[in-house]
Amino acid sequence: MMSVGSAIGAAVAALALTVTVAASPCYAQSEPAAPDAAASPVPKKTLRQKVRAIVAQITPDRIKRDIEFRKASALFPQFCEHWGQDLHDREVNNLSNLKFVPKDGYETTTYTGYGKISGCESHQSKDGYSIGKITYEEFVYYLAGKSEDEARHAPPKPISDLHTTEIFRWDNGKWFY
Repeated sequence: MMSVGSAIGAAVAALALTVTVAASPCYAQSEPAAPDAAASPVPKKTLRQKVRAIVAQITPDRIKRDIEFRKASALFPQFCEHWGQDLHDREVNNLSNLKFVPKDGYETTTYTGYGKISGCESHQSKDGYSIGKITYEEFVYYLAGKSEDEARHAPPKPISDLHTTEIFRWDNGKWFY
């Protein structure tokens, strides 16, 4: 009786043999002449590199990661919406916990606010791991008024703008941050 490990090993060996035979010179097809002889040549992969690339794509771990990526990428837009709501909630919390400081006869404070999410992308790493990327703007606002109440109702003045990119990973069936 053949074990699963030896069956996979046999399949990989058979695949490597097939690739070796297919790459042999007797099966080679003639290549059309390059249109521009001055163009830089594309480095050719060795047979070993080709076999490793094929084997890497059919290993059980890689197949598992490909399946995980399909699920993760389908769920990432929902995660982005949730993240956007979290940013909004954080800004509301920042506004409700303002600490005012007297400065030149005015009550002043700063707080952090967030723009809308401008990018929500999921990718698969070279090794097959699921990666999510969210981009948005983070602002620091300045408030000032003769009293705290007047400052709270004054239009906020942006004093800094930070383009933010956050990277997330998929693990155990969910996105982590």
